[in-house]
This record gives sequence, C-alpha cells and structure tokens, in this order.
Amino acid sequence: MEHSVNEITCKKAFRKLSRRIGPYEYDMNIYRGCAHRCAYCYALYSQRYLNQGDFYHDIYVKTNIAEKLDQQLASPHWQRQLINIGSVSDSYQPAEAQYEMMRQILPVMIRHRNPCVLSTKSDLILRDLELIDELASVTYVNIAVTITTTDEKLASIVEPNAISPQRRKEVVALIKKHTKATVGIHVLPLMPMINDAEASLRTLMEWIQDTHADYGTFGSLHLHGVTKHTYFQMLQKHFPQLVKPYQQLYRDGHLERAYAQTIHQRVRNLAQEYGIETDYMKFANEYFQKRYHQQLSLF
Repeated sequence: MEHSVNEITCKKAFRKLSRRIGPYEYDMNIYRGCAHRCAYCYALYSQRYLNQGDFYHDIYVKTNIAEKLDQQLASPHWQRQLINIGSVSDSYQPAEAQYEMMRQILPVMIRHRNPCVLSTKSDLILRDLELIDELASVTYVNIAVTITTTDEKLASIVEPNAISPQRRKEVVALIKKHTKATVGIHVLPLMPMINDAEASLRTLMEWIQDTHADYGTFGSLHLHGVTKHTYFQMLQKHFPQLVKPYQQLYRDGHLERAYAQTIHQRVRNLAQEYGIETDYMKFANEYFQKRYHQQLSLF
C-alpha cells in the first residue's frame, strides 16, 4: 500500500516524558506515522489524537528537527541525558531513504556527545554505520532492533511492510561487528499463542547468540483503544480461533496476570539456560554511573 509523506516543522526536537521509560525520560521522533503497518503498534492513537489522518498511510516528516535538536542540546541547562530516538515512529522507515534525516541528526548528536537509544526494524540503518560508530566512540549508544518472530510467514502477517526477520538478524550482526554501540534484539511484543511458545522463544534465544547481541529483551502485548481494534481485525482475518481466547485474556487491555506470569517465567528460564542478558537498562546504568564518577573526580 502506498503512503503519503507530508513535510512539517517542529518547535522542539525532543520532549520530556511524563514518566521514565526504561533508562530514558526524553523522547524524539523524526516522523509521525509509520509505514511498517505493524498490527500491534501501540502508537496508533497518536495520529487520531492529532487529527492527522491514518497512522500507517499519512507520514509526516519534521524537516527542521536537526536544527531544533542542535538548539536544545546547546542549552547550558542540558546535561547530556539519554534520548530515545524513534519510540513512536521508526526513524528508518521508507521515507528516510528520501529525506535522510538521520544523516542530519547523527552529526548533531556527535558534536554534542549526546547518548541515545535508537530503535528500528529497518536495514536502512546500515547506511549510517560509520556515523553510529563515531557517536558510539564518544558516548553511549544503544541500537535496538525489533524481531518479534523468526517465522517469515507470521512476520508478513503482523508486520507486513517491515523487512524479513532473517534480514533483521543480519542487521544486528553487522551493527555489532562494525560499531561500538551496545546492540540488542527486542522481542516486542510477545503475542499470546502466536509467538510465545517455547520453541519460538528458543529460536529467538539462538538468534541472540548467533548475532553476538549484547542482550535480548522481551515484553508482553498490551491492547488499548485503536490498537485493540486493529489487532482484533488481524486476529479475525488470520487467527479467528484466537478471538475468543483473546477477549478473555485482554478484558481490561492488559494481559491476564496468570498468563503473563507463566510467559515471563518461561522467558527467564530460557534466558538463563542460554546465558542471555535480558536487562537492557544495565548498559545505560553502567555508562551513567561511570560518567558520574568521572565528574566527581574532577572536583
């Protein structure tokens, strides 16, 4: 399906979140909307909230974001906190091939030595390996590549416009090999009875090992608002036998507690068996603790 790209400007490049998410509390999105069309996308509400059309189809690019980023990072009050890039919309989605916004963003981050987390499902990130490595040479950089499943057919259903899982695996290995960034595979979300079976999780653990990723992190599917409606449309079309079980498991939008505990225990057991680090906050915490002690030593 074709998508439209609209140019807009922004007043600020990044914003402070109302609450800390993982290791970061600042968030930056170059694009609004995302052409990957993931059935489980939690950000679908944002386009309707802004009254800016269809999240999957109507893509907005913030053409002045690098300039605004430079201004914010140059502030004497800014203390080089961790910024998450692309939490709502993938920074390397198809429009990036034309606009090359990340090739403007990364030099600004390098100049200010600002740490970041960068999340993607795209192999377009390989275009910027040299810039990523340069940034990772002067500060903390975490590259998070989402791989929800190793099953090509399943991926084509739940993430129809994203690159194949096998290609994402190759991307992780190449980033790990050619940059100094911390690299992780994010298995998000775990979808009940779809990608959370032990056999599926074992294969993902093996992929984390094969790519030499620093960690793998896993999280449950949440279904609220527009996301719930969209996800249930996908179920009805491709997994009709799961509609009723999902209605029971997601009565309040969150995964039923007993089921969630079972899956989380399964992940913990397998991660321990395969020797996989699952706490991606560990690496950011280590960096900031080190930086804090270095600053103290100056006094």
